[in-house]
Amino acid sequence: MASSDTFGTSHRCADPTPGRTGLTVLALLMILGGMLAFFNPFAASLTVTAVAGIAFLLIGLTQLWLAFSANTDALGGRFLGSLIGVSFVLFALALLLNPVAGLITLTLAVAVLFAFLGVLRLVYAFRMRPRSGWGWIAGAGVMSVALAALIVLGLPEAAAGVLGLFLAVDLTVSGIATLALAWHKPDTHERRDGA
Repeated sequence: MASSDTFGTSHRCADPTPGRTGLTVLALLMILGGMLAFFNPFAASLTVTAVAGIAFLLIGLTQLWLAFSANTDALGGRFLGSLIGVSFVLFALALLLNPVAGLITLTLAVAVLFAFLGVLRLVYAFRMRPRSGWGWIAGAGVMSVALAALIVLGLPEAAAGVLGLFLAVDLTVSGIATLALAWHKPDTHERRDGA
């Protein structure tokens, strides 16, 4: 009877999320990675390009595999599926074989994304204009468009560090958020039932 009670108690207290120590280690590694990316944005940008190249290569190979699988009607037939797959593979190879040119391409893609998001925010802001707070949305839209313009005007030199700085900011902010989560997580050794 005691063994089943012990089993039931441990089963109820089991927490599938990582403990405080695990989250703290993860957070510190993310912050360290962010700091390294801040100090060497060019190397971080090359890392982003390599990861993007590997991702596009895997997507292309998967697309080619799906194009020649048994059920090809859902993907628009073998020819179209193969064309899409080959396009992804060629783009991936271009990124991996010439990472500096890939940096410029990815940085330009980020600039286009910022410009697109900025225009969408401006349109949204002017549509909600009678409501309070629309100016903040418009300001965010102007900021996104301005960032896109700065990136484009700074090419090709901007390509050396823009992606690395974005990676640095993302890793640092994610690390700080994970560290905050770890600090607010109850210690796994504490008993939840208060006994």
